[in-house]
Amino acid sequence: MYKSLSLGLSGLRSVLFVAANLALPHLFHLVPGGGIAFLPIYWFTLVGVMRYGLPTGLSAAALSPLVGFLLFGAPAAAMLPDMLLKGILLCAAAAGAVRLWGIGILSAATAVVAAWTVAGLAEWPFAGAAYAFQDFVTGAAGLILMCVVAPLIAKRL
Repeated sequence: MYKSLSLGLSGLRSVLFVAANLALPHLFHLVPGGGIAFLPIYWFTLVGVMRYGLPTGLSAAALSPLVGFLLFGAPAAAMLPDMLLKGILLCAAAAGAVRLWGIGILSAATAVVAAWTVAGLAEWPFAGAAYAFQDFVTGAAGLILMCVVAPLIAKRL
């Protein structure tokens, strides 16, 4: 299921997943609306947790938005809590799903739906339903694509 790593190699993997989570959004943002439509900062978080476990995924989920904000000013500061919440929930859900079903589309889809639903419910009292669940509408293509692509990448690493 998960590949075991030494502490040094695990740290290096985390750095590589953070770098991938920073590079992919830059590519998607070359297309107008590509970032919000495809939610690329979460892709390698999902790959990391599916292939190498919770520590790698959590480090990518927590560090990617923070490092992106510090280096590039994106995502905006106001988006950081939302992105951190979704990334951490995605890791928790994916770790559980992979434990149950292994690496695959079912695990990825379960993790994505669970994470975005819980995040939406948590945001609802503060931001309203329209904001809380906008990723399901504007990011549907990206969420679906992530559920297909992430397991394929994770299986090949």
